[in-house]
Amino acid sequence: MNNDIKTDNVTAKKTPKKPEAEILLDRQLEIKDKTKAANILTIVLFCAFVLFFGIMFIIMPDNEYSQTEKRALASAPDMSWYRISTGLGRDLKMMTMTEDEKAAYKDRANWNNVRSELLEKIEKMNVSDEKKAELKSKVTYDRYFKVFSDDVSDYYSDQFPFRDQLRVIKAATEIAMLKQENNGVLFSGGYLIKKDTLAEGKTLDEALETVDSNLKFIGGMQKFLPENVKCLTAVAGRTVDVAESRIPAIFPYSSTNAEAYWKTYGEKAEAYGINTVELKDSLKARFDAGEYVYYKTDHHWTSLGAYYAYCEIAKALGDTVRPLDFFERETFSKDFIGTTYAKAGAALGGADTIEFFRYEGDKDYVTEIKEDGTKLEAFYNYDYRDVNDKYSAFLGSDNKSNGGNNAVTLITKTTDEPRCKMIVLKDSFGHSLVPFLAIDYDLIVLDMRYYNGDMSEYLSDPDLSAMLVIYNMETFSNNDGPQKAGGCVIGYFNK
Repeated sequence: MNNDIKTDNVTAKKTPKKPEAEILLDRQLEIKDKTKAANILTIVLFCAFVLFFGIMFIIMPDNEYSQTEKRALASAPDMSWYRISTGLGRDLKMMTMTEDEKAAYKDRANWNNVRSELLEKIEKMNVSDEKKAELKSKVTYDRYFKVFSDDVSDYYSDQFPFRDQLRVIKAATEIAMLKQENNGVLFSGGYLIKKDTLAEGKTLDEALETVDSNLKFIGGMQKFLPENVKCLTAVAGRTVDVAESRIPAIFPYSSTNAEAYWKTYGEKAEAYGINTVELKDSLKARFDAGEYVYYKTDHHWTSLGAYYAYCEIAKALGDTVRPLDFFERETFSKDFIGTTYAKAGAALGGADTIEFFRYEGDKDYVTEIKEDGTKLEAFYNYDYRDVNDKYSAFLGSDNKSNGGNNAVTLITKTTDEPRCKMIVLKDSFGHSLVPFLAIDYDLIVLDMRYYNGDMSEYLSDPDLSAMLVIYNMETFSNNDGPQKAGGCVIGYFNK
């Protein structure tokens, strides 16, 4: 009997094992029926998704403007024979270029030659003058160097159904995954902060050169102005400069280029003898102390931040500084979401509150926007309460596409008392500063991004006693508005 047991054990030990590949095949056969249903469901859902959004894309109307992103959306690509016949060769050529070759081809100097050739060809075409004019209007830099595939891609991206809702879902997913940024915006303790403020296609060296050139022209402007006209320059910090204490510790602050911007600004302003008003550090100290001086979802300062800026400017001009209790703070909106939210797609700190700092007699002021004749009582357009772009309630035109970015805005007090005048050269940071400046001056507010005059009618005013250059560092390093203004002033007084 013992022998039988031993024989069975030996036989059992010698039973060959199945190869791993055969075992794996057996397992796959076992779960085949179970996974088949899941695979079919996946395919059905995918097809339904494609079909649903395809139908929605066809039946939903195109949107011209995104309120949440605060930008114009791409329209349907030009399918005309002219676009296809004249652009196909160029498109294929650009798609086969290296980046260096494409950069040389798209250089502005080269564009001038290309444009001249295109206009000459159009002029020789056997079509009506109206058609020639239409074709010539299409010969623009941005239109010419944008390949057809880019037109199609931009159109489908901008007009994708439920785009705004999907952007919110994407941002919420990023937050749920504990990522501290989305689309170049940091989620910083309730604040949304843009990491990079360089204009698209611009290098840091070019931005610093813009700072230098702007200051050089401001220095020349300051020298040529009459002695009775005080000239001040005030550049506000970006949100990333003021809210540095809220930035995540792991984020390399050096990548914001703050040191380079402010070092260049300080050194060049001193070299050119410019009368500056320091705003960045004073507002940063107030921000660190917990004061609400910059919006959480927008790149502008709040009305409180603008008030503190006014205090510094008034002191530098030798004017009376009104205390905070001089003003009655009126809440205009508690659900403002701004430009930084438009990039990020979500916010952790909730919406912002916009306040108007009203004071006795401010209804005696009239704000006139020269482009379209809009006239406002005081400095505010209450029609912006129900639109997304609520910051444009400050100096806001009735033409909502312009908002507060107007070339020329005149602010006068309707009483008969004699008043001095101030020219304000500004970007949009100046909009919420204007109500404070108007206490002591009638204002000529010029946005050199849009103003193309020579300023002579304003420079010749005998009541002119002050000029203020007020910009945010982001605009000051990316835009040559102060250079344009300096050229106008130097040209007028250097006759």
